[in-house]
Amino acid sequence: MAAPATPAAPAGKAAPKEGAAEAPPHERMFVSESSRMEEVFGEKPLNGYLTTMMHLVKGYVGTGIFAMGEGFKNSGMIMGPTLLLMIGIMNLNCQHILATTSQKISKEVGREVNPSFQETVEYTFDTSKLNILQKNAKRLGWMTNIFLLVCELGFCCVYFVFVANHVLEIAHNSGWLDAKDPFSIHLVLAVILVPMWASTFLGNLKLLLPLSVIANILIWIGIGIIFYFTTYEGLPPVEERKAVSHFSRWPLYFGTALYAFEGITFIIPLRNEMKNKDQFITKLGVLNVGMTFVFGLYMLVGSLAYWKYGDDVRSSVFLNLTEEDPSVSDAIDAIISIAIIFTFTLHMYIPFEISFPLFYRKYGPFKYPFLVMCIYRSVPVLVTWTMANIIPFLGLFISLVGATVGSVLALVIPSMLELVAFQGELSVWQIMKDIMVITIGIVGTITGSVLSLMDIVEKFRTEYFGGEE
Repeated sequence: MAAPATPAAPAGKAAPKEGAAEAPPHERMFVSESSRMEEVFGEKPLNGYLTTMMHLVKGYVGTGIFAMGEGFKNSGMIMGPTLLLMIGIMNLNCQHILATTSQKISKEVGREVNPSFQETVEYTFDTSKLNILQKNAKRLGWMTNIFLLVCELGFCCVYFVFVANHVLEIAHNSGWLDAKDPFSIHLVLAVILVPMWASTFLGNLKLLLPLSVIANILIWIGIGIIFYFTTYEGLPPVEERKAVSHFSRWPLYFGTALYAFEGITFIIPLRNEMKNKDQFITKLGVLNVGMTFVFGLYMLVGSLAYWKYGDDVRSSVFLNLTEEDPSVSDAIDAIISIAIIFTFTLHMYIPFEISFPLFYRKYGPFKYPFLVMCIYRSVPVLVTWTMANIIPFLGLFISLVGATVGSVLALVIPSMLELVAFQGELSVWQIMKDIMVITIGIVGTITGSVLSLMDIVEKFRTEYFGGEE
């Protein structure tokens, strides 16, 4: 007899048994169907169009947009927007592929299911016509989960470094710390650990909505400040800026742009928690409208930041603003730090949503489930904080995260999913498009990662070991 939480199977199809081992692909139990998960998570409230849109925009408009000025420095005033448009279109297409593949799975199994990213990959490859994919479907699913976790934890490492940089500016202006001392950043990281750690103990997207609203308001205030400070005294002649930067710097821009556009980890959870899931990928759905808006913001902020500050633009353009007008620097730093702390909370929600259901299904139920959940939430916070202390270089960390796991998740895996899930249904153009995106993702991963690591090593040599530039 099927568990109460599992919808009745259609005629001729038996409902899967919870915990059944090695079930055929069409009869497997998805994590979303597990009735035991309600013991910990409870019944999650579903979100409407506007709430989902707010979470989507908040997920994208964070530290990445404030680093776009440095990204344009690595690409140029003409090449930057051109590459950004190309990466944005590829990214949006891959997001649609992921959501559409998830819908296809629900139709194929004959019941309402909400497969996770890992389950989407595993099911798609398990039902493919290629034996090598079928045999390795489970491994590929787990590899996807590892990439997802590493990607989200990489984001959270960046948030620690970002907040620490801005709090350090406040401490420097107050005479408490010397911003030029490389060890000051580590003292600030120790101070901000507790508030950022405490912010992660919220259960679902509905509870995160107030923080998302506050973060959105503060981010928009910050973007307004950028527009004001970059334009109120006029902009220098655009001829003073490079139209196209040296191609050797393009891989760093690729990493920065992919980091900024890396929201593939949000797609499945946001769609699964919508009241009307069809509103997510329609022409005027959450995904198209939200991403068009986000792209316009990236283009505007990146162009203004590089146009105003040129090669002096910093990894967060706010750091340029505070240098220019110290009288308002502390207020700006405080506003943007609070906004990013709340963004950190939202991004920490994703690794928990990915991994805890699998952990609970294998080792649960627990005698003290709330205590286990708190410990489980704390581990990734401490891991990301430790990584932030190891590599406290904001811009290079952003490029490294985007170029490594970001490109694999955002470009390579979704394109592979389309080639496999819709085999026989794709046009020649669609097949060529997927192959091209996969190639760009792999080449970008290799070149961007190598260049970012080389620059990180050089940064350590000059700042910590007294080497010459």
